[in-house]
Amino acid sequence: MGSGGLEFDPADVVSSARMNQKSCFAGTGAQIAGLTTTYAGQRAFCTSTGSGFTVDTLYVRNAANSAWNLVATQATVLFETTEQNTTPVSDNADFTAVAGTRYYAFFTMPTTEKFYIITGIEWKNGATVAGNVIAGLDIVNADPPTLASTPLLSVAQEVAQAGVSAVQRSSITSSCIIRGGTIVGIWVSLSNGTATIREITGQGSQNQQKATAYSATPASNEVTAWAAATARKYLKLYYRGYL
Repeated sequence: MGSGGLEFDPADVVSSARMNQKSCFAGTGAQIAGLTTTYAGQRAFCTSTGSGFTVDTLYVRNAANSAWNLVATQATVLFETTEQNTTPVSDNADFTAVAGTRYYAFFTMPTTEKFYIITGIEWKNGATVAGNVIAGLDIVNADPPTLASTPLLSVAQEVAQAGVSAVQRSSITSSCIIRGGTIVGIWVSLSNGTATIREITGQGSQNQQKATAYSATPASNEVTAWAAATARKYLKLYYRGYL
């Protein structure tokens, strides 16, 4: 078959070109990008992020020898990002919660990574703290949503409301794997009708809340109709991404 073939054979010649084609190059992202001669099927392992390549990632040259493709090895599939979070509203008022009402904030998951899991949900207490809080995350069909059906993606452990005029986070969560680009609704529900949480007032009216009975074991699919509101509650979502 000779040195130009796809497989080594007894008559093959071990040349520098042949070894470059068949072995795995290891170098920085800049060095991978700077390779002057490349081959279809050539592999490159990145030792330092740069020039569009990510450290600890294996790449393979495509069949047209025109681009590098990421190889979905175990290392890349299980790659976990640092914890990220959404940006909550700038609150300007206390709001006395109606016991058993869910208050939502909407967010589209990034597409930087393929999948995400939820690691925490945060709200901001007002001047009066009382009772318990349950928080979760639903899929919604749009921002703002138009369909009442909202399947549950994540739920945080029920906690006692604590910390006057302070942010409170529940970090013990169960979470489905969420595909990047999914539109989600972060929600919080309080058991006590005297408790207050922070919000921003004077916003446009849109579907923002549901009159759902308070429960520490929320249903897997919530179908209560939406109600419009002109305020937005301080709600913050924490998550990690996975390639």
